[in-house]
Amino acid sequence: MTSIEEELVFARQAKAAIEGKLTEQAIEVLREATRTAMEQVVFSGEGPLRDARNNIGFLLPPVTGAPEGQQKQDDIDDAKSAIDLWIEELEASL
Repeated sequence: MTSIEEELVFARQAKAAIEGKLTEQAIEVLREATRTAMEQVVFSGEGPLRDARNNIGFLLPPVTGAPEGQQKQDDIDDAKSAIDLWIEELEASL
């Protein structure tokens, strides 16, 4: 199980990745962040952090699953918002 501090590292890496050029390396960072968030859903109770993690699981795959350079801006914007909320909820849990 990943600690909140470790999960926050993944979330911050995802934020940096989504704000830059979506290269193959950036997509892999986003995939790892998605896996981390979804693994933690199993261990979390109800509440805003669980909701934020679920949003990562729903909103990052359209970005990570699209061919490089073919991601839709709306999907990228949704993923950015989800990552920002995830970071916010993780920081509130510290």
